[in-house]
Amino acid sequence: MTRFDFKQFSVDDSGCGMKICSDSVLLGAWFFEPYASARSVADIGAGSGVLALIAAQCCPQAAVTAIEIDAGAAEASRLNFEASPWTARLTLVEGDFSLWTPSSPLDLIISNPPYFTNGAIAADAARAAARHQQGLSYASLLRKGAQCLVTDGHLGLVSPAEFEQEIIFEAEMASLKLRRLLRVQTSPRKPVTRLLFDFGKADGTASVETLALREPDGSISASYRSLVDSFYIKLK
Repeated sequence: MTRFDFKQFSVDDSGCGMKICSDSVLLGAWFFEPYASARSVADIGAGSGVLALIAAQCCPQAAVTAIEIDAGAAEASRLNFEASPWTARLTLVEGDFSLWTPSSPLDLIISNPPYFTNGAIAADAARAAARHQQGLSYASLLRKGAQCLVTDGHLGLVSPAEFEQEIIFEAEMASLKLRRLLRVQTSPRKPVTRLLFDFGKADGTASVETLALREPDGSISASYRSLVDSFYIKLK
């Protein structure tokens, strides 16, 4: 059993193909910050449900739906939701996002999608499905997500740095506009390794920023600490 205790909730990722990682916490902290008044959120490919739980913490009025196709991960999400302070606002849908339709358009969609498009398939089926774009590609996530959003809705996702142009192109094809982009690097002297995207259905100015997780001396940067301080009990 693997249990992670955050300030307001805990996550047990037993049964999940991909384990909880800092990418999801950073994405949730960054993406939800401007949208605290959102009333409806969906977490696509929820895994253990950490992004749905972050959504419930950051958006106190929101009904949050987590969609997860893998049975083991869906059960982990369900148990984590039941143990959280927001169980009344959290719903788990075990199924394929491409076949799901919300009862009404959503304010926000968030996802930490599969990110290996090439390479060997992991022997463990759940891990393979979680890491490879076999079912939930960037293109399919963006197309389907755009159909599920309200006219001024937003979709957030995280990816490795090398997919920046591909994802922006696929978003444009889905009629989604880049509104915010955060390029993440380990430290100021290191290359960018991760990208956090915020796409909107409405057009507008795009904000592009860079975040270094650590200072040159290896200490946690003040910018990173301020983003995630509401979640981590202790940031190392």
